[in-house]
Amino acid sequence: MKKLSSENVRSKSLIKSLEGKKVTILGHDNIDVDATLSGILMSRLLDFLGIENEFCILEKVKENDTYEIIREMFGIDMRKWEKVGEDKKRNLLLLDHYETIHAGNVIACIDHHPNNAGKKYHFMYTRNACAAAFLIYEIMLEVGYPIGEEEAKMIIVSMLVDTTAFRSSKTIKEEADQAKVLATEFHLDYGVLEKYCLCLTPINKLTIDEIISNGQKWYDYSGNKVGSAYLQLYGLPEENVLNNWLEKLEEKRYETDSAMLVFIIFETEKNLTYEYRITEDGIDKFVKLGILSRGKDIMPVIEKRYLPE
Repeated sequence: MKKLSSENVRSKSLIKSLEGKKVTILGHDNIDVDATLSGILMSRLLDFLGIENEFCILEKVKENDTYEIIREMFGIDMRKWEKVGEDKKRNLLLLDHYETIHAGNVIACIDHHPNNAGKKYHFMYTRNACAAAFLIYEIMLEVGYPIGEEEAKMIIVSMLVDTTAFRSSKTIKEEADQAKVLATEFHLDYGVLEKYCLCLTPINKLTIDEIISNGQKWYDYSGNKVGSAYLQLYGLPEENVLNNWLEKLEEKRYETDSAMLVFIIFETEKNLTYEYRITEDGIDKFVKLGILSRGKDIMPVIEKRYLPE
C-alpha cells in the first residue's frame, strides 16, 4: 500500500475507504469519453496504490462517437470492459455520476457535477471541474503516480471533450491552462487535440431514436423521473426535422413515464444553447448565449423544480 505524507488528507481518505476491498469502478450508463477514460485512469491509480479493482461497463457498448473517439485516439476497444450483469456484492466507486441503478454497495464517488441530492458515501470528492479525469489527476499528483504520455493525453482529451474544447460554461481557466501545460510537458500537439475534441454529433449516421437519446442520462428528483439528452452541432437542422425529433421525444416521455425530458442542442457555429423541456403540458423552448454545461447550468435548474418545499 502506498504511504502518504500527513498533508494528503484526500488521498488518505480514499485509501482508507477502499483498502481491503475489491472495488468495481463504474461510470454512468450511456457512458461518455470522460467517464470511460476516468475509469481507465482510476483503475491504474488503484493498481499503483495496491488496491484490488476492476473497471466495468455494465451495459452493451455501442459503436457510437464515444467508442470511435477512444478507439481512434488511444487504440482502445471499450468492449474489453463490457461486463453486463448485476452483483449485489460489488463495492462500487462511481465516476462522473453520484448515484446508480445498478446493484452493489456504493462506497465512493468522484464527480465534477455537484448536486443537491445529499448523498453520503465513505469517500466523496465532488466539485465543479472541467472533467472527472482532472479530479483523478489531482489525486495522482498527491500520491506521486508516475503520469506518462498516455495518461496525460487521456486527461487532456477528457477535459476538452467535456467542455466543447474549453468553449462551454463549465470551463475553469486554471484547469484549461494546466491541460496546455501537460500537453507541452509530454510533447502533445494541443492544437490537433483541440480541433478533434470539438466532437460534433454525427446525426447523418444516426437513427432518430439514437438522435433523441444521444448522451442520455436519467435522474431521480424527489421521485420524479427526468431524462436528458444532447446534440453537439454546427448549425441547426431544418425546422421540419427538428419538429420530428420533438414529436418523438413527446412519445418517448409518455412511453418512459417520465416527468420531463430535457433535449439540448449545443450549436457551436453561433455559440448558442437550445434547451427543450418536454412535459405533459407540452414543450418549453429556451435559447441562451454560450455553450452551457448540462451538469452545471441546465440540470441543477431542473432539479430545483422538483425539490420538496
